Amino acid sequence: MLLTSGGRPIGGSAELTPRRPGGGLRRVLSFVWAFVPVLSFGFLAPIPIIHAAIKLRTWTLWAASALYTAAEVLAWSATMTVTSGPVEAAEVSDPPVWAGVLLLGLAVVPTIHALTLRGRVFESRPQDPAIVAALQARQRREEAKAIAARDVGLARELRIGRPDLPRQFDDGGLVDVNHAPAPVMVHLLGLSEADATQVIEARDRIGGLSSPEELIAYTDLSPTLVDSVRERLLFLP
Repeated sequence: MLLTSGGRPIGGSAELTPRRPGGGLRRVLSFVWAFVPVLSFGFLAPIPIIHAAIKLRTWTLWAASALYTAAEVLAWSATMTVTSGPVEAAEVSDPPVWAGVLLLGLAVVPTIHALTLRGRVFESRPQDPAIVAALQARQRREEAKAIAARDVGLARELRIGRPDLPRQFDDGGLVDVNHAPAPVMVHLLGLSEADATQVIEARDRIGGLSSPEELIAYTDLSPTLVDSVRERLLFLP
């Protein structure tokens, strides 16, 4: 395995994990979600618990959802009771006291329940470490290429694209096609030893390559192979 002088593998994960975008908004929305029963005065009490049951898939939450829904239907029925009599004279009666108490309970109890579930329902799932490492390495390659385009001297000093040399800078696995030895191309680019030899012969013959297109033109490497490693290629003069 090729290592930087600091002992880290080329292309290894960085110290920092990318921050998940929208974290603050997600936190606010999670509290709004939990307080739906209170905000709706108990009339939408089952909604967050049903959502939690769908996401977490536990029978206890489904049972709680059924219980809250039954209580909700009972409260709605009590508050929408119509007095008997001619249609012209029909009017909505005052809901019984127990219906008001039930709605109050539906505003408070499911809210407390939702608050206890909020972390589990809205928790950010950890990203696959392999994906994190690959994305971080890609970002480092882009940064290293920007340095090389801006200041070739600095790129050489940092030994960008030269994992065969002692260095501190991690470039995410770039390979300087014009200077890296054959083992680096075999190890990091996946070239065969014959392909790596071709690259070295071509760069020596024409005094250095300048692009992936020239690499294809002056060697027998297939365009498909070159395209597969294009983002790892660097052509320092």
